[in-house]
Amino acid sequence: MKSHTVPRKLLEQFAYDDPVTRSKRLWRYQKGKPPYGRAAPRTATRWAGHFADPTHSTKEAEFEDRLKREFEDPVNQFIDVIGYQTFALTATHVRSLTGYITILFNRTRARRAASDGQTDVEIEALRALLSDDQRLAQLAAKQTMNMIDSGYPLRRMVTTQEIVEGIERTIAEHTNDDEAQRRYLQTMETMMAFADDKMLNGDWHIIHAEPDKPFVIGDAPVVTWERTENNILVFGQGFARPNVEAFLPVSPTACLHVLPRVERTRPVRMPAPEEVNMAQSAFATEHCFTNLCSPEIDAILQPQFGRVRLGIEGFSTRHIDSNKVLFDILMGRPPQPGASR
Repeated sequence: MKSHTVPRKLLEQFAYDDPVTRSKRLWRYQKGKPPYGRAAPRTATRWAGHFADPTHSTKEAEFEDRLKREFEDPVNQFIDVIGYQTFALTATHVRSLTGYITILFNRTRARRAASDGQTDVEIEALRALLSDDQRLAQLAAKQTMNMIDSGYPLRRMVTTQEIVEGIERTIAEHTNDDEAQRRYLQTMETMMAFADDKMLNGDWHIIHAEPDKPFVIGDAPVVTWERTENNILVFGQGFARPNVEAFLPVSPTACLHVLPRVERTRPVRMPAPEEVNMAQSAFATEHCFTNLCSPEIDAILQPQFGRVRLGIEGFSTRHIDSNKVLFDILMGRPPQPGASR
């Protein structure tokens, strides 16, 4: 089946009524191509096998149903009035939107692609461990002590060769073609149960745009940035990073602006719609959408398309020593926390 990465109801907020097809359509913007005006909200961000589980044929349909029931439906009750000047966010709205934004960030193709990179990093760390005789010996000693503490009758020590064989089996499992997809589904299930207290207890605002200069929505619509003292936007900051700001356009004239409860060392400036559109394009895997054709908007989007790839330019963990983190985990030590940048 084909799964929605951006909810259809959200896309319909950005659609116009096409007199030719007598249905809702979107203007679609794409790198190196002129705007296309007949994209359908029903299929614009729908992809085959996005939530497919190779071992459970019904998993994809179950995911779609759960996403709709638990995250989309509560927000759909009020999403089309968020843009009204008289609309005021309540604690109930914020609670529903926190889960909605968390899941929307993780359900995109951009986040799915990051799982491939995460698997590659772990395999690289495992292979590095195989060439580190000192750490292999420590792991063998640790495994021996664990077995003794568990009351297992031992006649000999665990050998480094047995540790090597175990690591090689893990590498083989991780190089399975289905590993990245399995990991991604596990991430989605984890995030469905995750409560982002920093976002929930942050400051929530709604910023507005003029109808003739609308917001666009990208295929990875939850975007973040940090604004430097020199007014430079650094896209792709983690949700727990100091000074991070998060955005989700919900209509051509309204965008959610969330300031998670994190350390803030400088005043927050009012974001401009053009800046939000730049971020939408930078995070997009392929497309941005809105309700009209605008050469001005296209000129803003074109230089930014695809600049932020999750796990690489944005939400990066490259500053973390993956080899040490893996070794600490295997030794039973809690890894030191390190926020994604």
